[in-house]
Amino acid sequence: MPAVAAHPLLTEDTGTQGLGNYQFELMADKTRDHPSGAKVRELLTTAVLSYGALENADLQFGLPYTRQHTHDAAGRHVSQGPLDASVDFKWRFFEHEALSLGLKPGLTLPTGDKGRGFGAGRATWGALGILSYEPGPLSFHSHIGYRRNNNDVDQRTSLRHVSAAVTYKATEQLKLVADISADTNPDRADSGSVRYRILGFIYSPTSWLDLDVGWKHGHGRGATDRAFLIGTALRW
Repeated sequence: MPAVAAHPLLTEDTGTQGLGNYQFELMADKTRDHPSGAKVRELLTTAVLSYGALENADLQFGLPYTRQHTHDAAGRHVSQGPLDASVDFKWRFFEHEALSLGLKPGLTLPTGDKGRGFGAGRATWGALGILSYEPGPLSFHSHIGYRRNNNDVDQRTSLRHVSAAVTYKATEQLKLVADISADTNPDRADSGSVRYRILGFIYSPTSWLDLDVGWKHGHGRGATDRAFLIGTALRW
């Protein structure tokens, strides 16, 4: 799923910016992977701009960019470029005390080079159903999703996703986070799921600034082995 949650989490929450407010996120994921016969190092940077179209709804625009270093039997080579851009609409449609529900439909645009494995070659679309429960310092978030992975690169066209996260507000400025997720592997040759777990924290020195760090570990043949995650969010 291309939709981006509050970094370093993969799980979305129902929070929105509020009418007329903006948020800009810049995230960097440094990954290490060891597919058969190769070593791959990747730096994935993603910029996301969110705008409060309503008090309880945001428009979001995302553009990821990757730089990959691969060492295999052919030697060392570097490949870089933009991936598929995303456009999403997040709507929190239900609130009752600590419980809230949301819906996040979205699409990706074929801005990445499919020939280098940087994109699907076509527009894709999907949606997330989101649940947040925030009774106090300890909060729970979860979502389920489906994406119609319309593509020109011989991947599966139906992808499902489920994830859950727990956050703990240790202080007014520091939040500890943990996340687990499972996805359909887009590789038609592998029937197993792609699973990740994340541990990290979000530090907010002011109301308009977040800084985050995380560590991601993958399970399943299609998952990246591990990644170091860092990001920042600015609000105005």
